Amino acid sequence: MKKTSNGSPYSTSSLSTLPLSTPLNIGIIGLGAIGCLISSQLPTSINIYALPRSAKSQNCSFQLISGNTSQDYQWPVWQGERMDIVILCCKASQCKEALQQWSSAISQETQIVLLQNGLGQHEELLNTFPHHAIFAASTTEGAFRSQPNIVTHAGKGQTQWGFYGGVEQKFKLPLGLLKGDHHWSEDIKQVLLDKLAINATINPLTVKYQCKNGELLILEDALSDLKALCEETEHFFQKMHWSISFSLFEKSQLIAQLTANNFSSMLQDVKNKRPTEIDFINGYLLNTAIVNDFKLPISESLINLVKSYELEKKVC
Repeated sequence: MKKTSNGSPYSTSSLSTLPLSTPLNIGIIGLGAIGCLISSQLPTSINIYALPRSAKSQNCSFQLISGNTSQDYQWPVWQGERMDIVILCCKASQCKEALQQWSSAISQETQIVLLQNGLGQHEELLNTFPHHAIFAASTTEGAFRSQPNIVTHAGKGQTQWGFYGGVEQKFKLPLGLLKGDHHWSEDIKQVLLDKLAINATINPLTVKYQCKNGELLILEDALSDLKALCEETEHFFQKMHWSISFSLFEKSQLIAQLTANNFSSMLQDVKNKRPTEIDFINGYLLNTAIVNDFKLPISESLINLVKSYELEKKVC
């Protein structure tokens, strides 16, 4: 296996723009807004299959609106084809159940990619599939489902991919062939930690204040809470010797400003009476803190608040 100068076997080949000698078969679990968007960015030379929660038909179709253009997509539901890669775009809380449902689609040679918010599910996946190559991805793309079969590309972002653990292999998907902004990360775990820190500050506070991301910077109490939560989270990262690539308060303000008109995914879940990913975001931090005898009072109070919406199914 050819290696790059820094010892990684992944970078050069993963970013290749050369045509595939043999068409890949890729399955998508979780054709929500992000799953639909990512599937639309895959090369046309790839065979894409839907692995839906409920296979009521032989195809899964959607329309993607991006700016002033729209395009229709239709993926056949998996019927036993060999899967080279399975990408999980479902919520972290649905990961275990989804993998159990579609375990027959995952052979020994299938590479698994988690494209989800939060942490914790990656280690569970490694324990469940110890003999597989496990990859992870993180995206700042913005998308939402405006109607049942219509997905709107709300904001262009970047998607980073990287090897997470398990059996080391070259990633089969050449990222250079994908539409959009896709990059290989030599340290995907750092990317996931950075994303976790941002999600743990912005998302639960938008639920508390029932506001768009940008309103966290306008509401005086919300901005004060944001600063305090960033300080608490950053202090905990230091306690755990987890690196973070930026000043959390400064970065959170920047992200809130750049996505000012967006509702966070957590608030959208609450509004639509769906389970949130709080257990894999702030919950992951809190569980780790408890094991290490550390207190996270602000994060814990926000977890309890979000949980109250989940349990009582409040209408916002």
